[in-house]
Amino acid sequence: MDTQPPQRKVDLPEIVEPPCWEVGPPNFQKFLCELPDFAPSGSVLCVEGVDTSEIQQYLSSRPGPFENETNQGFLKLRPKIYFMTISEENLKGLASLSERYAEPEVCSHLRIYNGEEIVLSWHDLPFDPFYVAGGIDETAVRRFCEMLGCDNLAYLTAG
Repeated sequence: MDTQPPQRKVDLPEIVEPPCWEVGPPNFQKFLCELPDFAPSGSVLCVEGVDTSEIQQYLSSRPGPFENETNQGFLKLRPKIYFMTISEENLKGLASLSERYAEPEVCSHLRIYNGEEIVLSWHDLPFDPFYVAGGIDETAVRRFCEMLGCDNLAYLTAG
């Protein structure tokens, strides 16, 4: 097994910019369970603002290709950020653990990266919509939305 040390996070984008899809908001556990079928192969889940030690341990034991950012600084003002490779096993485990907590305890923001490109961003979950990059196939976005039971889907353009 080839184990590479995690890379330092370069300047990864943090939000999906228009043109993009606005979807929202789904049930968080269902979102996690359906995500492996939607995310491009080899994608990475980035979760920010993890407050529970059980979920922090789970994410730490499944490191992704980018280095986790768990140093909150002297005043503990920075959120903890974890990167985990998207797989059915990883996300079903996270979904199962997250059932015990309110969504904001699990994370406040999440992002999906395919390489260094952002595919999806969901800030201030669970109440705000999430955004999918405009380059993702419309059929795939609509199928994902249908699987999640989301009624709200809109294509946003710049301006």
